[in-house]
Amino acid sequence: MENGFSKWIGVVLLLVLGWSAAEAQYAVKATTLTHDVKDLSQRNSKVYDQNGERCALIIFETPIPKLFSFNLGTLNYEKRQNKDDEIWIWVSADVKKMTIKCTDCTQLKDYRVSLKGGNVYRAKLTTGLPQETATVQNVQLYCAHTPFYVSIDGAAPKESTEKLFHTELPIGVHDLTVSAKLYKTYTGSFRLTRAKAYSDTIRLEDNYGEIFFSVQPVNFQVYVNDKPVEVHRSLKLEPGQYKVSVRKDRYESFETSMTVNGRDQQLVKTTLNPAFAVFTVTAAEEETEIWIDGRNKGHFRSSVELGWGEHTIEGRREGYDTWEYSNKEFNAATPRTIKIPKLNRQYGGMRISVYPPEASIYVDGKLVNSESGVYVDPHLTTGPHYVQARLTDYTSQRDSFHIENGKMFVQDYVLRPIPLGRATITTDQEIGIYRYSNEINKFVFLGHTSYTGKLPAGENTIELRNLSGVSCQYKLFINDKQEHEPVSYPFARKLMIRKNVSGGEIKLKGGAYPAFTFKANKKIKVDPMKYEVTITKRGYAPYVDSIDLSDPNTPSLIYRADLRKPNDTTEHKVRRRNPHLWRFYDNAGRWFIGIIDFGYTFDFNGQLSDPTQFGHLVTFGVLPLRYKMFGVNLVDFEVGVTDAVSSFAYRPSISLYAPCDHGFAFRFYGGLNFNLRDRVETSLDPKRSYVFGGAAMRFNYIGKFPMDLFAEYKWPIKGIKTASISQKELLFRVGISFSAGVDL
Repeated sequence: MENGFSKWIGVVLLLVLGWSAAEAQYAVKATTLTHDVKDLSQRNSKVYDQNGERCALIIFETPIPKLFSFNLGTLNYEKRQNKDDEIWIWVSADVKKMTIKCTDCTQLKDYRVSLKGGNVYRAKLTTGLPQETATVQNVQLYCAHTPFYVSIDGAAPKESTEKLFHTELPIGVHDLTVSAKLYKTYTGSFRLTRAKAYSDTIRLEDNYGEIFFSVQPVNFQVYVNDKPVEVHRSLKLEPGQYKVSVRKDRYESFETSMTVNGRDQQLVKTTLNPAFAVFTVTAAEEETEIWIDGRNKGHFRSSVELGWGEHTIEGRREGYDTWEYSNKEFNAATPRTIKIPKLNRQYGGMRISVYPPEASIYVDGKLVNSESGVYVDPHLTTGPHYVQARLTDYTSQRDSFHIENGKMFVQDYVLRPIPLGRATITTDQEIGIYRYSNEINKFVFLGHTSYTGKLPAGENTIELRNLSGVSCQYKLFINDKQEHEPVSYPFARKLMIRKNVSGGEIKLKGGAYPAFTFKANKKIKVDPMKYEVTITKRGYAPYVDSIDLSDPNTPSLIYRADLRKPNDTTEHKVRRRNPHLWRFYDNAGRWFIGIIDFGYTFDFNGQLSDPTQFGHLVTFGVLPLRYKMFGVNLVDFEVGVTDAVSSFAYRPSISLYAPCDHGFAFRFYGGLNFNLRDRVETSLDPKRSYVFGGAAMRFNYIGKFPMDLFAEYKWPIKGIKTASISQKELLFRVGISFSAGVDL
């Protein structure tokens, strides 16, 4: 037990002694700090300590600055810089001693200093470490021939793809080897010292031979030992024995063996023999396709260039056997003309059945004869075909198929009844009515002017055509469970052109039809198509535009043209097109004879004797007569019941309309009201005989029923003193009226 303990004590002592010996071997040593009185660089230094005092600069000279660190106690140095072989530290003048540390060596404790701010102090630091005696230096080598290879002291060569090679080597003598392809190798040595880096320019001597080529035809490829090489002006090779080949597509190759010596020149001159010829391939039938090496070269006849070797020539045609050229080795002895004979036809068969059996069967668009709904063709050409089964009021079926050689195609079809709905369609006189049939993919004629009958359920495309071939289409949805109300499609379009100036000539030209002229503000009927509008007037620039009336959703149009002076460039805010044609214009003739005029009036007049009385009056008018010119009513005549059932009045008036957008207009009117009963009694009642004037807003027609919201003043013919204009509340009434009548 004691022997073991003594042995462990010995090991520990040896380790401690060994550590102490290593620490003693490398220790930080510093010379006494001396004041450099000649160095005044720190007198204006801007490095200050924490108290704002100028720092002192201590410069330690050492070959290994990065290994040292400094401990100043409670204070710390303000700044440090590592130079090549110096350490510069700026410290406060209050520092009295410091500890200098170094990696892998004993530190120097309590190194005493006596400093004064703004001065420079110097000392030397040593440790005994190997780094103080062994160092490295930079080496740079320049060579104009890239890439080049560098070997130092017999080491493996290193490649440099740039002209400058850089490395670091220990101080001393080194062996150098530099080599490059096509150049002699350079060998030498150099000494590396601590004083400065080593640099040198290596110049290599040429060590290659040149081969020049004179070859016809040009654009050839050179191979050296069966490897492709690029040839610019010449081919450079190192001394040795080589196999040189010259090759070109579709030409015979040239090959030779050459011995290359340094700095000699040789010439390779040759003409390559062609290894191809022009072959003409013809077919006995024009429809035969010519295929060469899997590529289509056209029909019937083809001329191609083929090189010596293996090629395949085929004759192909859909539904026919393929012919192939048997001799696949092409050379100079191969015949230059190759003929493809007639190809053998391929056949297959088909069997088609359809139910109901009375349905028609079409093969490739042609009607075929079928017995009991079955059609059989045992001798049908191979290739793509299509079949269609059709029957009136049944859904048709169409199928595409491919007939293969020696095989039978079999298909059965069952047609389903189409649900039908009853409809009535009317249009303008002598206009043809057609429906597009999905079963036969074309339009079916239904009749002229009107049609009443059954149509397939769902969406139907209806087309209207006139005798000149102009057409327009509409969509009609049919429900098979109800009978539809009659549908009216106007074919002719209504058009009126207005201008911002009076006079001038308006021409309208549609399609291939000749142009015709008409006056402005006149309603005309035209076919549904695109038109060109040309308006000319002396003193104005010609006006040219187009109008599209082919849209079925625009049955009529008011078009406004803005004529300008030739030099007028201002922006005119004029409405060029208006998709709305107001109902009061579109559905009214020049004369209007009314059947009834019905109104409901809030009468603020009441009785003159009792101004507070308020009445709700219902008015009826019969035989209202209006004369219309230029889209506005100029004269209104009305005889009817007014103010009371027992009072009949005669109301001639003059009206003026101001059309607005979105289908309404303002109406301004004025006239006289004569009570017929008062005329019989030879008296005029101021309550019912008066001058009136007012304004109304006219809305769209509902059919031929216009609606007016009006406000009206009236002035009695007698009794003006008792019911003066100043008493407007006694003379004012508002109301709403409807009219129904006949347009002429």
